[in-house]
Amino acid sequence: MSLAEAARIVSEVFNKYAAEDQHKDTLSPIELKKLLQAECSTKGSICTSKLDEVMKRLDNNMDGQIDIVEFGTLIGMMAKRM
Repeated sequence: MSLAEAARIVSEVFNKYAAEDQHKDTLSPIELKKLLQAECSTKGSICTSKLDEVMKRLDNNMDGQIDIVEFGTLIGMMAKRM
């Protein structure tokens, strides 16, 4: 898989869950939780960590939402653990 394909897939997953409320370009804590529960299959991974901690770590601008750039941090954290 190319890097471009991986980026497209990450974007598609992000957009699928971000579209669930009126803020179509960000993930709310509820949307992030749904995404992590549905898309992460490994028990004990970062996906099953405390959501509040993950949210605080990702939400750089502290707006209570995760944008695509902040979501990229999660992808990086997950890649580091692989």
